[in-house]
Amino acid sequence: MDCSQCDEPAVIYREYEGRALCKEHFSRSVEKQVKQTIRKHNLVEDGDIIAVGLSGGKDSGVLLQILHDIFGERPDIEIHAITVHEGIEPYRTESVETAKEMCDRLGVPIHIGKYEDEYGITMDEVMVKKPEMHSCSYCGVFRRDVINRKAREVDANKLAIGHNMDDEIQSALMNFLKGDMSRMARLGAKTHKVPSEQFMRRIKPLREVMEQEIALYAQVNDLEVHIETCPHAQGALRADIRNFLNQMEEQRPSIKHSALSSIDKLLPVIRDEFYGEASEVTPCEECGEPCSQDVCRKCQLVRAVKDK
Repeated sequence: MDCSQCDEPAVIYREYEGRALCKEHFSRSVEKQVKQTIRKHNLVEDGDIIAVGLSGGKDSGVLLQILHDIFGERPDIEIHAITVHEGIEPYRTESVETAKEMCDRLGVPIHIGKYEDEYGITMDEVMVKKPEMHSCSYCGVFRRDVINRKAREVDANKLAIGHNMDDEIQSALMNFLKGDMSRMARLGAKTHKVPSEQFMRRIKPLREVMEQEIALYAQVNDLEVHIETCPHAQGALRADIRNFLNQMEEQRPSIKHSALSSIDKLLPVIRDEFYGEASEVTPCEECGEPCSQDVCRKCQLVRAVKDK
């Protein structure tokens, strides 16, 4: 099949658009969509210091590459990469090496935080000591803490994460099924309200690009990314929802775009109703990080593992 815009061979046929695109026109369309998302939601402003959460995988790798292509020559904007080593072997060590190589190629400074250094534990140890708990229950809390503090260390005022369209819809459905509407209110292209200056404002430039297309973008542009999945992720609710959404998209092309549009229409209402329901933010008694309890969730989980 030839590209709908030229005579070059197509690398993708977008059923939701009804057109085929070659490598060049496909790459341009992804980059154009990211730029439109940044402009529409005012994600990047003059003087920003942007910390990019870089795992070494396809989403964060594509995010760093495109942000570097757009803003890398801007003297008033800084880009730093923040990588977290959870202590999952050999999976994470391999992906961290991939992240380092990407940053070396782009000339982007990389800052690495390790669970072992920060908490004295690794995720492999957590799985041994707490097999009854799903690893994501611990890892998500720990990762957000490390990346937030590392971003503050480089004086970043924004944290860019590689959440794509699929991630956003999955998160919305997960929060809906769990009845966690206050967490759903935090979705969107950027964090609208930050309860503490210690919380980094998050932005999602890839939010309107499908996961499949990000993977293809990395492939056709020869980006060296780590393609393995976390060995502890089996059985997670997100995986079940991902499979469901992919099946729906295959049967009904464009349903993911429709779902994201519906989420965006609902978000203002959900934010008005639920954003302020969290308790007042105060410093954690153990680590000093902002939280809504005397002791933050991260410190509670660390204590639970070490007391086992």
